[in-house]
Amino acid sequence: MKKNKYKVIENPLSGYDFSFRRCHAAEIGAYIIGITLFILICAFAVFSEDDGHSWNNLCENLLYPLSFSIPLFLLGLSMTFRIRRVKRIIANGKQVDGEIVSYRRTHINYAIGSRAPRKPNHTILTIRFNDNGDQECTVGAGHKLPEKALSSPYCTVYILDDNVFVTGFSLRKKGDPQISFKLEE
Repeated sequence: MKKNKYKVIENPLSGYDFSFRRCHAAEIGAYIIGITLFILICAFAVFSEDDGHSWNNLCENLLYPLSFSIPLFLLGLSMTFRIRRVKRIIANGKQVDGEIVSYRRTHINYAIGSRAPRKPNHTILTIRFNDNGDQECTVGAGHKLPEKALSSPYCTVYILDDNVFVTGFSLRKKGDPQISFKLEE
C-alpha cells in the first residue's frame, strides 16, 4: 500500500454527514450571534448608566463587547474559508470511489485544563481509494462509531492537486442492519 502525499481536508462540521446547508447555517449563526452579542453588550453599557456619560462609558469599555464578539466573528470567517476550499475541491477535483478499511478510537480533549477522558471519544477512519494506485488516508469522523452510524463502507473521495476531501458516506437508518468494520489497535 502506497502512503499518499495528500493533505486531508476535514469536514467543516465534523461527523459523517456533510452538507453545504448545515455548514452555511453554522457560518451564518456564528456571524449573527457575534454581532448580536456586540450590539447587546454595547446597548447595556450605554443604557445602564444614569449619569449622562453613557457614551463615554461605552468608549472606555469597548474592549468587553469586542472580546465576546470577535472570537465568534473569527469562527464565522474560518467557516467561510473552509467551505470555499471544500466547494473548490468538489467542483474542480477528480471524484473516485473510496472504502473504509478500518477505524481507530482516540482521545480528544476539548476543554482546556480538563482531565483526559477514560474512554476514547473520537473516531478516525482509514479510507482506501485508487488514484494512480491504491492510496490510503485517515479522516476524523466525530464521536459516533462507524457500526452505529453507517450502512455501507463505501464513500466518495474528491482529489484536487494535493488535497483530498472524503464525503458521501451512507448513513444508517432505523432498522438497517449493523455492519462491522475492522478496529485498529
